[in-house]
Amino acid sequence: MSGCLKHLKTLFKDARIIDGTGAPEYYGDVLLSEGVIVAVEQNIAATSAGEIINAAGLTLAPGFIDVHSHSDLSILAAPEAFGKISQGVTTEIIGNCGLSPFPLTDLNRGHLQELWGHYQIDLTWNSCSGYLREVERRQPAVNIFPLVGHNTLRAAVIGYDTPRPATTSELAAMQQLLAASIADGAIGLSFGLPYVPGKFADQNELAMLRMALPGRDHPCSFHLRSEGNSLENALAEAFNSAKQSNQHKVHISHLKTSGEANWHKLDRVFGLIKQAQQCDGLCVTADRYPYVESMTQLSMILPEPYCDLDDSSLDRQLRDNHHFEAVVAALAQLLPGRWENIRLVSGAPHRQTLFGKTFDHIAAITGQPPHLTCAEILRESTLSARAAFHGMSEANMKQIIQAPFTVCGSDESALPAHYSFGRGHPRGFGSFPRFIRGLSESGMSLEQIIYKLTGQSAAIFNLPRRGTIKPGNWADLVLFEPDIFLDQADFKSPHQPAVGINQVWVNGKHLYSL
Repeated sequence: MSGCLKHLKTLFKDARIIDGTGAPEYYGDVLLSEGVIVAVEQNIAATSAGEIINAAGLTLAPGFIDVHSHSDLSILAAPEAFGKISQGVTTEIIGNCGLSPFPLTDLNRGHLQELWGHYQIDLTWNSCSGYLREVERRQPAVNIFPLVGHNTLRAAVIGYDTPRPATTSELAAMQQLLAASIADGAIGLSFGLPYVPGKFADQNELAMLRMALPGRDHPCSFHLRSEGNSLENALAEAFNSAKQSNQHKVHISHLKTSGEANWHKLDRVFGLIKQAQQCDGLCVTADRYPYVESMTQLSMILPEPYCDLDDSSLDRQLRDNHHFEAVVAALAQLLPGRWENIRLVSGAPHRQTLFGKTFDHIAAITGQPPHLTCAEILRESTLSARAAFHGMSEANMKQIIQAPFTVCGSDESALPAHYSFGRGHPRGFGSFPRFIRGLSESGMSLEQIIYKLTGQSAAIFNLPRRGTIKPGNWADLVLFEPDIFLDQADFKSPHQPAVGINQVWVNGKHLYSL
């Protein structure tokens, strides 16, 4: 009986088809067999299939592609990927911001095991192929394509506490590990230049690693060294590393102008991107989530020398009273108005009643200064303490997602409905309906919006046979109602699924129904 089910053909009848190419919508039928689209026509005979899906009144699109995901370990712990598939995502690009779950050596394994400890997954592999075998063993609901994270790569060779550019021999070792990872199935390289140890690299290190990528068209994503005060210089560094290495693609992660003092820079940023595209011949693209609150480790708020420590080292120092008092004093120097723009997302379990609240609100609840509470939360749970930072312009965000080179990336893990692995940013459950709604309100056609989320995203990251509805492609499909496709997640209840998704199919397998 299982053999018969394996060869069962599925037919979508009378669908409004938006095929992911940007072409005008049309009405027709789509036939699937053994995980692949085999026909896209009008009036395919019902006798052609064993299963008929009545799609009348619904829109059929390719599965959405989340080009900026951090599901590296969550996809092993919660392979149902509920937060993503419930908003129509069928493919995720992981290994972003310089952080990937490979290559692993004695120099980085312990740190990453501690970083991801809340998922209770033993990092038993060394290579990309070993990691992908573990992913396959878990049978996740979505397709996973990994980038090699520069921070993980660097730490595998140098460790986390070497605040200098790599030497020639260290670069050669990193190049070898990178090339092996690409041969094993990684699709490109990512940089996370504000973070330890990536922040210690110079432009030459970036270029030399890019030279290890075969060909000119492997995707390379950049969490820029600065997204605010030094944004233009950070863009120049990314572009120059591409030119120095004779590489073609530069993908900017979560493009933003961070901090109100930098909001005026957007026109200049767009001008620099246009110059790189037209004058330097680079293929410059970007991703963005449709929110104005970012989210990262709470420790990112700390000044020097603490900002140069990885979270494991910081955790050890905060246990020392001298360092703790120094951190309290440093945080006390922050402008009082800053605390109203920092929202606690996660931390030690006993702080749960404070999750989702800004630090000025927390101060009113606890009766103590926000800088002291912040330091205490960091001391209790350096690794798990995460915060959302409100520092972006709504108007700039709208312009960024409308840009022809920008696609959607949630910058969030695939999370379950429960909070066993911590609380996420609402973007983990709502990015795609928000992205569609925001672009629809700007007047962009649904065909062009879907292209951004599917065909264009697949092209940027070289994903074969995905992103469009055509014969021969894998059957990643979303059947939904665009008019009621809405996000419901917020910081109070960040794991609420979107509404408006009817069904989701991944590689021809039905995996979600509302």
